[in-house]
Amino acid sequence: MIERRITFIIGDEGIPAWKLNQLKTLAGYFRSVVVMLDVTYLRQANVEQTVRIMSLGCMPGDLCQLLIEGSDAELACMVLTDFLAEQFTLVKTSGKKKNRNACSVDSGDEGNSTFYLPFEMKFTSQVLGEGPANDDKVSQAKEKLLARLCRMLNPEKSAVLLKLMLKREQVSSTAMGNGIALPHIMSAEIQQPAMAVIQMPRPIEWGSNRGPVTRLIAMTLPAPAQRPQIQAFVYFSQALLEPEYCHLLTGNNEPEALKAVILHTLSRPFH
Repeated sequence: MIERRITFIIGDEGIPAWKLNQLKTLAGYFRSVVVMLDVTYLRQANVEQTVRIMSLGCMPGDLCQLLIEGSDAELACMVLTDFLAEQFTLVKTSGKKKNRNACSVDSGDEGNSTFYLPFEMKFTSQVLGEGPANDDKVSQAKEKLLARLCRMLNPEKSAVLLKLMLKREQVSSTAMGNGIALPHIMSAEIQQPAMAVIQMPRPIEWGSNRGPVTRLIAMTLPAPAQRPQIQAFVYFSQALLEPEYCHLLTGNNEPEALKAVILHTLSRPFH
């Protein structure tokens, strides 16, 4: 079954009833099922159920997605993207056509509270394809992936970071369950907070009885860390305890959409 996602931000006027009715009408033209998800509060409803959509309580600045699934999802996505571009703020993702009204996912943009962080942070991501590394033993594959994450986080200090990451994994696996691993360290060797994300082509064991993982999310913090940095990273870590949030991360395959979800979560303590 074809599945598409459209990521957008609720504007200052929220979602008036007339917009919901127009969205319901447009969705009704297609065979696909269209669900609206408020990423901020992890609430969702079918767009054909207007009252339930209103009960989601979407507020200005909330990050949302339309989840479209069905045989004509591609066409439905095109039509609904145009509607959302007119009525809300689209988020730029790699799978969408260019739209001058779409916003970039930028944690340094003070004008966009949906993603803004009150500190500088490096964010990088990669999508891995199938390859020989996936056939390695669990310990070898895990170390190779940690090394890759460390190069993404800080190429100049990757060897130092890898040593610290491996030491952390010896204490206990950083697998969080529900397909997510969260390698993380805090060190005086680190000057700036950073996050690196790897999307795996298929599940890989991470040395834990919590099951294999498909999303590797590495975090590094300086020591001592600033209060806002700790607040953001702790909030994100706590979000990973919710299965629904983990499913949201594993369900988003477009790197920029995944980045949008992560940065929005990091920004939540400052709203």
